[in-house]
Amino acid sequence: MFTFIAIFLSAFLQIIAAVAALYLLKVAKGKLAWKLIAVAFILMAARRIIELFFYLHSNPNEFLILLNSWLGVAITIIMTFGVIYLGKVLFSYNRLEKARMESEKRFEALFKNSSDEIFLADLKGNFLEVNQEAITRMGYTRKELLDMNFRDIKSAKFRKDVDSNIDKIINRGQLIYESEHVAKDGEVISLEMNSRIIDYEDKKAMLTIARDITERKQMERRILGAVINAEEKERGRLSKELHDGLGPILSAIKLYVSQLSSETDEGERKELIRVTNEIIDEAITNTRDISNNLRPRVIEEYGLVQAVQEFIRKINKTQKLDISFNASNIPENLDKTLELIFYRIINELINNTIKHARASVSEINLDYAENKIILVYRDNGIGFDEKEIMTRDIEGMGLNNILSRIRSIDGKVKFESITGEGMVFVAEVELQQPV
Repeated sequence: MFTFIAIFLSAFLQIIAAVAALYLLKVAKGKLAWKLIAVAFILMAARRIIELFFYLHSNPNEFLILLNSWLGVAITIIMTFGVIYLGKVLFSYNRLEKARMESEKRFEALFKNSSDEIFLADLKGNFLEVNQEAITRMGYTRKELLDMNFRDIKSAKFRKDVDSNIDKIINRGQLIYESEHVAKDGEVISLEMNSRIIDYEDKKAMLTIARDITERKQMERRILGAVINAEEKERGRLSKELHDGLGPILSAIKLYVSQLSSETDEGERKELIRVTNEIIDEAITNTRDISNNLRPRVIEEYGLVQAVQEFIRKINKTQKLDISFNASNIPENLDKTLELIFYRIINELINNTIKHARASVSEINLDYAENKIILVYRDNGIGFDEKEIMTRDIEGMGLNNILSRIRSIDGKVKFESITGEGMVFVAEVELQQPV
């Protein structure tokens, strides 16, 4: 009786094991190793049922005896291959687990040592983790930040955008945008935020890398200020030329025209007409000069190189400065706006040299190579303090104007100057299309 119960329980449990093995095929995602093991469990259950049949029948069928024996062989073979394949799966899993741990270590090292602020938040904006840079920059302790939300550290200007930005991050999976954080001491920090959705502890979370662009924003404001100042200066100059140049001439013309309308003899009338024509010619010449200053006629007709050569020729005639100019491979079909910007930059550099550098010689090289226009300007003047120039434009130097002109066409600028040793200025602009 006890033998029967043992065989019956064994068969019952084997059937349960076979059913469980079949169910776990879903979890195993059809891996061959688990398929073989599942088949082996089914065959083992079948063998237990046959053994139960043997117990209940004293004279078992020879076929069932033979089948039972071969089932044992089949089970051994299938289990052997199943274990081999399972070993491969386990080795593969170990490699993946090791790679995952190494990846987590690298991420942890980057997270802790990054020079950018890093925030990990849930999908409502509540902080789950922050790195050391965020703690240092914001001035809060880690515990204080983990009790806060993105809304708590935003400036008033950007606080209202938090919800809409989170929605965009969730819908798009990633978002790059600008924002402002307010540190514990009240400092406003301009940031470029790069946020993306990641899996964190079996949940979705937002990983945000915040790069400090405060200095860049300040530079942009200085450049914008320089552009506005340059425009206002140009408007003021134009206004002065119109007022002091054309204004008196037009007033004189009006006076002479008034005289013509009065009673005058024929000889006096002819003289008034002759003088009026001369004044009108002067007004036309004056207007042409003003127009030429706004957009030099020689650029429109002959291009950048000849415009610069003509300007340098006039400067060299004054003998205040000896300027050499070399141009190589400059295309004739350059964009006129680009030519005018380079012309204005060269004018400004020469003007700075004459006014401030106390130089006797300057050299200008203008080249075209690899679809780039490269301007190199040198003088042997007294130079200037480069650090001081980078933080504030010395009155009258106009370097901010030059930098703003170059950056308006996506150019690159570098200059070197040591007090007492002259100055080297290099501007490089890549053309939008090959010429």
